[in-house]
Amino acid sequence: MVIICARNPFSIRTVTMKTEVPTIQDVARVAGVSTATVSRALSYPERVSEKARRQVLEAVERTGYVVNEAARNLRQQRANAIGVIAPDLSNPFFSSIIAGIEQIAGPNGFGMLVTESSMTGQGAFDHASLLAAARVDGFVVLDGQIDLGRLRNRVTSLSQVPVVSACEYPEDLPAPSVTVDNTGGAEKAVRHLADLGHTKIGHITGPRGNILTTTRLQGFRAGLNSIGLPVREDFILPGDFNLEAGKLAAEIWRTMDDRPTAMFCASDQQAFGFISQLSRQGFRVPEDVSVIGFDDIEVSGFFVPALTTISQPRLELGRMSARMLLDRINGESHREGLHPQLDVTLVVRDSTAAPRPE
Repeated sequence: MVIICARNPFSIRTVTMKTEVPTIQDVARVAGVSTATVSRALSYPERVSEKARRQVLEAVERTGYVVNEAARNLRQQRANAIGVIAPDLSNPFFSSIIAGIEQIAGPNGFGMLVTESSMTGQGAFDHASLLAAARVDGFVVLDGQIDLGRLRNRVTSLSQVPVVSACEYPEDLPAPSVTVDNTGGAEKAVRHLADLGHTKIGHITGPRGNILTTTRLQGFRAGLNSIGLPVREDFILPGDFNLEAGKLAAEIWRTMDDRPTAMFCASDQQAFGFISQLSRQGFRVPEDVSVIGFDDIEVSGFFVPALTTISQPRLELGRMSARMLLDRINGESHREGLHPQLDVTLVVRDSTAAPRPE
């Protein structure tokens, strides 16, 4: 601290008063632990015992120690921020995943920069360039149609920045990923419809070229084969993961001479569009056709009729992807492995029922 004393207009004397700034060594001495334990307790509290964390926090309060984040980041050459790239931030599906990422990133001292890839290739690169310019320590990518190889070539810093892919993922993935059992989920959907007595089961697919489209279609086919039902290609309708795709599929279904009595939709949003368009045309769900979705977004239980769907553990998807990314940033091995896969569950609501007797 510097104090300026003016004894007369012609003389100014500077007096320096030395104050002791508490250090991490002071905290360790008061807490009765090592400096490494203090560092872990402050940066990664989940990695120390509750007793050690409490001792460190009490010692911090007693000594008045303040973490100098700027100095620590400079020493570690870190921004203490992670970038999240999602294909469509208006889609409520991604909100829980992003919330899960924040639940892990925030307590570990990392901020988040979230952007939308726009699913347009060039847009994805431009957004990633902005994130790279802002300096992030790693990326969680939720868009399976981003070419990570091209992304790294365009954004030079990405060659040194770890990337974890979650939810959607490229088939030739050059990075760790966290996914759900999409194939198994589709099989569960088909078996549920078959258990209700449906033998004419159709499917609205996701967008062409998307890995989720591929795996859910594989599960749909496998589910039919496992119960001895034929796969009718005319019952497989093209689509996307949005409302408009469901609406268009409803128009195709309405004009079919031989209609499926049940439809497995590749997403909840798609199912909402399908059901609402049929309602406008005077059809009823599940009386005229049973409908099952995939995702279990928040509105699914409030939609009319409440949507039967395959529930993804979206919050845990976000948490696990964040933990994997922080492990990579810290140079540690992944506790969950390189490509963990989470289970999905069937949630039965009002949009599925036994077929109408012919």
